Amino acid sequence: MRSGAGLLLALLLFAVALPSQALELSQGKIKLTLAEDVGRFSVSFLTAAGSYVPLLSPQDPRTTMVSVVLNTSIFRMGDSAGFSHTAEKTPTGARFVWKSDFLTVTESFSFVSSAGATAADGLRIDLTLRNTSRQDFTAGVRYLFDTWLGEGGPTPFATDSVASITRETTLAGRSLPRWWVSPRAADAEQLGLQVMVTAEGITKPDRIVFANWKRLSDAAWGYDTSGSRDFSLLPYSKNDSAVAQYYDPRPLAQGSQFTVTLVIGKYNPAGLPASSAMASADFASSIQQLLAAGKNAAGAAAGLRADLGTVDAILSRVDSALAPGADIGEGDLSLMESTISDLKARSSTYGK
Repeated sequence: MRSGAGLLLALLLFAVALPSQALELSQGKIKLTLAEDVGRFSVSFLTAAGSYVPLLSPQDPRTTMVSVVLNTSIFRMGDSAGFSHTAEKTPTGARFVWKSDFLTVTESFSFVSSAGATAADGLRIDLTLRNTSRQDFTAGVRYLFDTWLGEGGPTPFATDSVASITRETTLAGRSLPRWWVSPRAADAEQLGLQVMVTAEGITKPDRIVFANWKRLSDAAWGYDTSGSRDFSLLPYSKNDSAVAQYYDPRPLAQGSQFTVTLVIGKYNPAGLPASSAMASADFASSIQQLLAAGKNAAGAAAGLRADLGTVDAILSRVDSALAPGADIGEGDLSLMESTISDLKARSSTYGK
């Protein structure tokens, strides 16, 4: 890689010179935020209008959560006593790590791009459970997503095979879809939270439950749906939708681990991949769009956010080139060098 060390050093020096930020990462059109104090995450999508729209309920990050069952004990990550947790950036994104005397849980996030996309539009989540005790367990996982985009329209949920889900529903076995979506009504960009279910590289859940958020949250683990109920629970909540994905308990011997892989992001009829390698043309297009957003931003704060997204995109491209057998072409390398020069020239305006 021509002058690769110098390029990476220049990029890191630029990043260090930026004002300190919360644990928030942006790449392409996706912004990931880790709420370090509560051990929860949120994700937003950058619309054509230049504003970020949350894909999960924005009222409280604690309402989207992951639970783990060990034998008969249930632990909510971020809530359960006995687990310490840390949040940290990684070369491909970020992660939470929860540790106890008997179990380590790692929730890793990385960015993905759907087919035809010029920038990241999704997140891959890898949840790894490692048995650090001296005994064997059975272990299972439940992801509870607090959805909201579909609550304002006639279709709270849809799948690739079901046009509309308006009442409590359980999908399992052969009825599992390829994906489900919580779509914002009458949106020109087809904005919606999409979660892949049975696509390649995804861990297939044993069942998916669509129900009221409070009902699902109050259930320590399992929940039985009824077609007579919609997504309201009066007087507590009205039209408050949520989805629980269950990965039933399986053997977890001492010293062993297993990983549950999910992909979530902005709705795409073709779906989101578990991994994606951005082609040179896509990388160049993404960088050009991000640079233009920074130059045309209304105010220093907006410009800084856009330029941080540019930095993240370059770092992601460098990371992909460091993989075995990978490389960076001369065109991408030259584009990175010129982009860093542009960012350094503009960095003096951030404090004004």
